[in-house]
Amino acid sequence: MLIGNPLSFAIECYHEPLNTRHVFGRMCLWVAGNRLGDITEPDCMLNPTAANLSRLLERLSTLNDPALLQLSDREAFDFLNQVLYLDDDRTNDEIQQDAERYGKFHFLTLGGESFERTKSFIVLVGEEVALLFTDNVDIFHSAHLPKSEFIDVVGQFYSWFRHEELIRLNTVAPW
Repeated sequence: MLIGNPLSFAIECYHEPLNTRHVFGRMCLWVAGNRLGDITEPDCMLNPTAANLSRLLERLSTLNDPALLQLSDREAFDFLNQVLYLDDDRTNDEIQQDAERYGKFHFLTLGGESFERTKSFIVLVGEEVALLFTDNVDIFHSAHLPKSEFIDVVGQFYSWFRHEELIRLNTVAPW
């Protein structure tokens, strides 16, 4: 299933029914025509990714910070990567403070098996969502899209996921 417009923002997802109460399948995101995630990765548990995206909608308005205002997309990615992932001469207290301040910008890095070989951040820039990521071969991509489009596509994905989850729990009939 493809939800949204892959040339702007879309979520591609497929349910692979396994005999479990969890939803397993394959998924990726399409951002300005570039793929984030590995749609060929089979039997991924989609529950953590769906929960991550649902919580993200709840905190979307908090995804800004003065330190990122004047940075280009690439500079913002490099800055967030540095403060969240790279080893440098900061003290443990400084690392903890940076994690607390900037951890909210994590997008789907380690957000499910489909996203294990990518690194991604999300930043709110006015009424636009900026998605900054490296793909499976470490090529940098970024795109800005209307916040309303992001909310709509993620909401539709979550509705699809919940329906698939209820099917797994045998509480609703398939479409």
